[in-house]
Amino acid sequence: MRVASRFLRSLSVILMLVVAISCGSFSLNYASAVEFGQDATGDPNAVKVGGASGFLYSERIVLTVGHVIESTGGIAYWESRGVIYQPGISSVVGRKEYKVKKVIIPNTYSAPDYTKGIQATDDLAIIVLSEDIPITKKSVIANEEQMKRFVRDQSKVELVGYGITNGSQRNRPWEEVINRPPNKLTSTLISPEMVLQFYKDYPNGLPPGYKIQPGNYGIIQHRELQQSHLCDGDSGSAFFVEENNVRYVLGMTGQGVVNNNCPPPVTSYLSPSMSWVNPSFKLPELIKAAEKIVDEDKKAELAKTEANAAAELRAKQAADAKVAAELKAKQEADAKAAAELKAKQEADAKAALSKKTTITCIKGTSVKKVSGGNPSCPTGYRKK
Repeated sequence: MRVASRFLRSLSVILMLVVAISCGSFSLNYASAVEFGQDATGDPNAVKVGGASGFLYSERIVLTVGHVIESTGGIAYWESRGVIYQPGISSVVGRKEYKVKKVIIPNTYSAPDYTKGIQATDDLAIIVLSEDIPITKKSVIANEEQMKRFVRDQSKVELVGYGITNGSQRNRPWEEVINRPPNKLTSTLISPEMVLQFYKDYPNGLPPGYKIQPGNYGIIQHRELQQSHLCDGDSGSAFFVEENNVRYVLGMTGQGVVNNNCPPPVTSYLSPSMSWVNPSFKLPELIKAAEKIVDEDKKAELAKTEANAAAELRAKQAADAKVAAELKAKQEADAKAAAELKAKQEADAKAALSKKTTITCIKGTSVKKVSGGNPSCPTGYRKK
């Protein structure tokens, strides 16, 4: 009876959602997603953060969540040995490593304990890189008006993560985890009022220990319909709506009730789960702090580049001056040598002239005079 009752309650939720869709109160646009395998290899923003996920927000800023940093070595590890790879890849073999410089986590962060129904507080993190990762897709944080419009227009919400796609993939070798391809989740956004109504109609209500912060929007995931659903390893990825080649970030995966978290295929669950997003809460201020670090780094790098360029210019000018001085000295030495040679030649000619002897040579009635250092008569002539 208990199983049948639970089934009926779960079925009533699904029927409630169908009625809501038909009445136009809200709509859920489903597609094959992170579980059930819509491959997203090549995505321009999804990055690996250890065995979990992140979102490349700008060339040096990666968005993720606090519990991912905490569970993969903590800030000390990431700031000393952490690396990020280019977005959208599956295998990391042979890929360029981008060193992590700084990790920012809110001082109000507290870790979740899902076994006790304890949600994380301010589960956000920013990774600041030491150099640029080329980025091809611009991203911005959605504001409140845009969030309301996305709800009203039933805009397609997407998320690309590096999680497992089936419960049987848990506890796999690290080489398999780090070389997992990204997969996409697709759903829609519901308003804070719809979030509250969702849990009023949810079987047994909101689980004990879970508290919904005011203003939380929601993204519903229906594993029981074999549609969009988060799995282990997707933590740290970002929900976004893409318009005009710009991705508007709604929030991260770190909050919400993630029921039926990618169980083995043999298990049947008939209740939808939900992620909560509230980007206006802490994410913008964390990004501002990260952008300040990036700006300072780039100014220091520019100053260093300019100083290096100035030093190289001075070194080149000094080298050029040395070459010019050496050339001038050689030219002067060559000119001196040429003058000395000319003087010697003139002296030798003068000396030779002073030593000349003249003789008279005759041949019949013909007479010739021959001069030189040791003159001799031409053939047929004899000295007189």
